[in-house]
Amino acid sequence: MYISMRWLLFLALMGCAGAGSPSMFGEITSPNYPEVYPNNAEKIWNILVPEGYGIRLYFTHLDIEPSENCEYDSLQVLIGDEVQQTFCGRHLLGSAGFPGEKFYPTNHMKLLFKSDFSNQERRTGFAAYYMAADVDECDTNDPCSHFCNNYIGGFFCSCPPEYELQEDQNTCGVNCSGGLYTDLRGQISSPGYPAPYPENSRCEYRILLESGYQVILTFKAQDFDIEAPEGGSCLYDSLTIKAKGQKFGPYCGKTPPPRIESGSNEVDIEFITDSGGDNKGWKIYYSEDAIPCPTDVFHHAILNPRKDKYVFKDMITVKCEEGYEIVSKQKRLPSFRAKCQGDGTWSSTHLKCQPVNCGDPEQIVNGDVILTHTTYRAKAVYNCKTEYYTLKGDDTYYCSVDGLWINNNKKSDLPKCAAVCGKSSFSKGTRIFGGEKAIDGFFPWLVRIVYPLQLGGGSLISDRWVLTAAHVLLGKEMPTLQVGAVDHTKATKIQAKKVFIHPDWVNDDGERTDYDNDIALIQLPRRIELDECIYPICLPEKGQTEGPAVREVGYIAGWGQTNRKNKLGKTIEKPRILEYTGVSLRDLEDCKKAVPKRYDVTSNMLCAGEGGHDSCSGDSGGPLMFEDLKDRRNKRFYIAGIVSWGIECGDFGMYTKVQNYVDWIEKTIEEVEEKEKDEEQQEPQKICKKT
Repeated sequence: MYISMRWLLFLALMGCAGAGSPSMFGEITSPNYPEVYPNNAEKIWNILVPEGYGIRLYFTHLDIEPSENCEYDSLQVLIGDEVQQTFCGRHLLGSAGFPGEKFYPTNHMKLLFKSDFSNQERRTGFAAYYMAADVDECDTNDPCSHFCNNYIGGFFCSCPPEYELQEDQNTCGVNCSGGLYTDLRGQISSPGYPAPYPENSRCEYRILLESGYQVILTFKAQDFDIEAPEGGSCLYDSLTIKAKGQKFGPYCGKTPPPRIESGSNEVDIEFITDSGGDNKGWKIYYSEDAIPCPTDVFHHAILNPRKDKYVFKDMITVKCEEGYEIVSKQKRLPSFRAKCQGDGTWSSTHLKCQPVNCGDPEQIVNGDVILTHTTYRAKAVYNCKTEYYTLKGDDTYYCSVDGLWINNNKKSDLPKCAAVCGKSSFSKGTRIFGGEKAIDGFFPWLVRIVYPLQLGGGSLISDRWVLTAAHVLLGKEMPTLQVGAVDHTKATKIQAKKVFIHPDWVNDDGERTDYDNDIALIQLPRRIELDECIYPICLPEKGQTEGPAVREVGYIAGWGQTNRKNKLGKTIEKPRILEYTGVSLRDLEDCKKAVPKRYDVTSNMLCAGEGGHDSCSGDSGGPLMFEDLKDRRNKRFYIAGIVSWGIECGDFGMYTKVQNYVDWIEKTIEEVEEKEKDEEQQEPQKICKKT
C-alpha cells in the first residue's frame, strides 16, 4: 500500500503525458472511464519511453467483464506481435486479485482494449499509469566481454589493466600491433608467451629486411599452441603469414607450420583471437637468406656463368640456343646482360629467346613455294606453275640459324622458273620462199613485227623478250607485235615497250653494205603467260664454240614475200598464214665469193639456202632454227641465226650468227630487269585462247 500511494502522489504531481513521442510517464484509461465502457469497442495505445529505459505499468482500477481466458472483453499487453499479459474481471484496489506493479524491459509496447456486443453489468473498465524505469543492461544482456557498468538510461564497458576497449565499445583486447623487426635474425612471440594469450585481440607484426634478402620462418613444436576446434578449421584463433602476394596459413592447433621461405624481404604476421580459450600461444624464429633468382626464366637460353643458384647482384650473359634468337625493337641481338635484382627477378626479362623466324620465303616469277611454317629448320619447296616453265636451281630451301632461307649449298640465291624453250610439234620432211604453210604448234615463238609500211619477224626468247634484226627496228617508232597464232589475223597484238639495238650496229643514209652486228632486242610491256600456243625458242648454249655443221638442214619461217601465186596467177606477196621451209647451212667462204665485193661478209654471219628455198622481203628478223642434236630425247629447236640480208630471194640468205651474241643478249636483259625489279609487276598477259 505504501508503494501504491507513492505512485499516486507522483502521478498527481506530474500530470499525464501523451504517448506519441518518447515520454517518461503517462495515464491510460478505458473509453468513457469512469463511466460504463461501450460495446464493440477496440482501442490501441502505443507506449514509448526513451532508449535505455524499460516500462513500469501500474493499475488503479480494473472492472472488465470476466470470461474464460478473457474471451469476451479484455486488455492485452503486447511487445512486438507477442501478447505478454491479458487482464479481465473485477478487482478492487489492494485486493488479492488486483494486478500489481509490472516491469517490462522494453522501451516500446502496446495496450489493446476490446469489448464484445454486450456489457450488461455496466462494467466501468480500467485506469492505469506507466513510467519509464531504468534497465540494468548488465544484468539482462551481459553485453561486455569483461566489466559492465550500469547507469540510469544506459551502460558502459570497461577493461582490466593491459587491455583496451575495442572499436565496438563492448570488447576488450590487447594492443599488440605495430611491431616492426629489421634485424637479420630474431624471434617474435604472441603477447605474454608462454602465458595464455589474450582473447578478442588482433596482433599484427612486420619483418622488414634489406632488399636482396628473403625472410625465413621456422617453428618448434614446443612453441606452438593455438586454440582450434575439433575439425581443425581455425575458426576460433589463427596465425597467418603474408609475403609478396602469397598467403601462408591460417595455422592453429598444436602442430607447427613447416619452414617458410617467404621469397620476400617483407613479411606480415597476423594473429587473431576470439573470446575463449586458454592456450599459451606461439613463438617464431626468423632469419635471412639471399633471395635467389630463377635459373629457367630465359627459356632456350645459355647462361654464362652457369650456376645452380643465383642471388642478389649476380650478373650473367644470356645467349640463345641454336635455332633461337633475341629480338629487341625488331633488331637481332647476339646476347644481352642481366642482373639478379633485390626482389628475386632478373633485369631485362622483356628480352626472350624466340625461335628464329625467316618469314615468308620470297616468291619467284611463274612459280609457287610450299611450306608449313617459317621458323628454324622449316622447309620451303619451290616449283613452277605450269609445264611450260622449268626450275633452274635448287628446289628445296631451309630456314637457317641466321634467319635466311638457304639451299643445300648454304646459298640464298633463289631458283628461277625459266621458260621451257624450243618444243615443237613440227616433224622433218615437210618443205618462206618455196615453203609450206605452218600449223599451230610448229613454231610457237614466231613473232610478226608490223610497221605501217614495213613487215618483219622476230623470235620470243623468254616470256618478255623478242630477238630480231637491228635493221628491222632502226629509226622506227615502237612496233606492234602479233603473237600466238600462225594466222596473223587471229594473233594477239602487243605494243612494244622498248627496243635495244646492238651498240656496234651503225646506220647510214645510203644503201647498206655492212650488216655486221645486225641484232636487236624488244622488251614487251609485261610478261606473257606461256602456254601451248606461245613459248620461246632456245638460245645457243653460252660458250659453245661449235655451231650447226655445213649442209645441216635448218628451218626458216615468216610472213614475208613468197613465190606462191593465187588462182589468178598473181604472186601472193604477204601471206596470211605463217610459212616455213628447210634450208641447208652453207660454207661461209663459198657465199662470200658469190656476193658482190661491195658487201661485207664477217664471222658474225651464217649463210644458208639454195634451190629456191630462202627467206625474202618481210622475213627479216625471223629465226634460222636448228634441232638440238645433242638432246634427242627432248626434241628442241634453238635459234642459230637471224634473217639479215641477201642478194636475191630464192638463192641464199645471210643470217646474224646468234652464238656470237649470247653474252650481249643475257647482259642486256639482266641490266634492264635489275633496274626495273622494284617496279610493280602486272599479271602476265594471257595469249592462248583455248576452246
